Amino acid sequence: MRIKLKNVATGKLVNAEIRKARQTELPSMEHGWRFNFRKQAKLKYAEAYVIVDMETQEIQGCLIFQMVDKYTPYMAFVEKAPHNKGVQARFELVAECLVAFACRQSFIKVADGRDEKGWLMFDVREEKEEDVLKLMSYYSKTFKAVRFQKTTTMFIQPEDGRGLIEKYLKQ
Repeated sequence: MRIKLKNVATGKLVNAEIRKARQTELPSMEHGWRFNFRKQAKLKYAEAYVIVDMETQEIQGCLIFQMVDKYTPYMAFVEKAPHNKGVQARFELVAECLVAFACRQSFIKVADGRDEKGWLMFDVREEKEEDVLKLMSYYSKTFKAVRFQKTTTMFIQPEDGRGLIEKYLKQ
């Protein structure tokens, strides 16, 4: 799927693509990433996706989308490339496009008529509780994600998922 990322240095939108990842190209912690995507891609009913910019084919972000028990759409892991974090970030909109893509998958992968269609679940996991709360706040503000009871599980409702798809994937 073709998308646009924003080049931080120039402010211009650049062509990028979200596609299924090959196992051999998946990033891991030894490459400076927080997650070992090669290992996580082996989760039951999981699919790995990457964002690459079309000019260099360099990976800008990675997503593991999973159908828990074949029915529940779940964003298992999502991460921007190390070079897209902090003040030295090369591209913006990476996380937004990946989350919107996961929302899109939640409509595609769930059979019509099922209650789970369009709902995207995910968990926020950090070592420190303050970091969990900070990240949950970010997901709430940026993606309209809702916290499930008093857990670290969050979800994006179908109508909000449609809005994210429209905003970030149909540029």
